[in-house]
Amino acid sequence: MRYGGPVIRPIATIVAAILIGRPDMPVDEATRYATVLREVARQHEFDPYTGVSIIQHESGFLPRLVSDDGEDYGLGQIRARYVGACREDSDPLKAPSDACRKVKQSLLVPETNIREMAEIITRNRELCRRKTGSAWFHQWLASYQGRNFPKQGKWCQPGPDTFEVVKYRRWLVREVPKRLRQGRPRDGG
Repeated sequence: MRYGGPVIRPIATIVAAILIGRPDMPVDEATRYATVLREVARQHEFDPYTGVSIIQHESGFLPRLVSDDGEDYGLGQIRARYVGACREDSDPLKAPSDACRKVKQSLLVPETNIREMAEIITRNRELCRRKTGSAWFHQWLASYQGRNFPKQGKWCQPGPDTFEVVKYRRWLVREVPKRLRQGRPRDGG
């Protein structure tokens, strides 16, 4: 199962997918996110519903969310220590440089976070291909979720959270068209 390939979806269907998970979101905000998701999904060759599913799982579409441990930022819960100037800091969590603090703030900008998420998807796809010889959806998604264990020589190992995202994406594929036909894209799951 390699659904990650380029799937072109109309903005309205991506907006509906977002609003199913977060029905209180203003339509213009969902449209902004959907527009960026469609663009980066095309560039990075994944289905926009995959991006919606990752974000729904990671943050529930709360753009300013920071994880309890202070490591993960924004919609896609991007681990800041691996991004830009934060990579150069010896302790990006407890003693971030000014440049790293700027990176962290930028990850709270939804469009920036979605673009970084897409870059990470591509890097994880490449990592899985290099380490395992394949880059199936559940593998690169597991890698995105940090499920690599270099000391044990295990890479791209799916876990329960991985399959929750896979299941949600499958559900969106079936549910979005049905809800759009019924005229009720904002109903919760």
